[in-house]
Amino acid sequence: MTDTTGPAMVTGAGNPAAEKRKNPVIPRLHAPLRTLIIAMSVMCFLSTLALAGLMLIERAVDEWTSQVSGQATVQISAVEGTDTDAEAEKASRLLKGFAGVLDVQVLEKSDAAALLEPWLGRASILDDLPIPRLLAVTIDRRNPPDFEAMAAKLQSDIKGARLETHRRWQDELIAMAETLVWLGVAVFVVIGGAAVALVVYATRTALETNRETIEVLYLVGAEDKFVAKQVERRFLLAGMRAGLAGMAGGLALLGAVAAYGFITGSGSLSAQIQTLLAS
Repeated sequence: MTDTTGPAMVTGAGNPAAEKRKNPVIPRLHAPLRTLIIAMSVMCFLSTLALAGLMLIERAVDEWTSQVSGQATVQISAVEGTDTDAEAEKASRLLKGFAGVLDVQVLEKSDAAALLEPWLGRASILDDLPIPRLLAVTIDRRNPPDFEAMAAKLQSDIKGARLETHRRWQDELIAMAETLVWLGVAVFVVIGGAAVALVVYATRTALETNRETIEVLYLVGAEDKFVAKQVERRFLLAGMRAGLAGMAGGLALLGAVAAYGFITGSGSLSAQIQTLLAS
């Protein structure tokens, strides 16, 4: 054993150039290192997908909330003895008088009927139903109006009018986004903890399986710093290769999804991924 390993150990311990060319402590293709590289690659792959998913969700929620916060809807239900068309025009003039209202659009009856088609279909019964008139109100997000005063004024002056600010949907979207963010943080914490445990286990296993080599190193005069440096370098390089491989795999998958959506011309998810990869 001394004849086959001793000279190599002495050369490695005394010659820094030889230390870079050889690794007398942990072989490059050692089993614990192969396991570490495979497991870390999978973890980095999943982390890349999880991070991309969180960024896509945050981007989508920001777009949804910005659209919702800039719009309000006024519904004028059909009341017996009133002309909903006249009430809609009256409500439009009333809304335009509020500060913070940029525009008011009275939707046609056909537009309101189109909103019911997914549930009722294109049936002739829609012509007989008292479909309410809808008004789309564009809000200045920087200087929103007083919604409470607006709702009270509509109820007092317009028969059958009801204001919908979509705040409930906005709050639900924000709550959902916060929940998903915390879920993503939990996933990253679990992956990070598993990665640390895996590195510790792989290091201990590698040192244990190379106990005889390390003992020979100490016998020929190697110091703890030399052994620690060899182990750190080997596991650092293995971790970097695994991280780059996992990240490249995740980006490749995202790029494939974006390319598929671009080729087929369908799906908003692929468009979001294209924007994310471009930024």
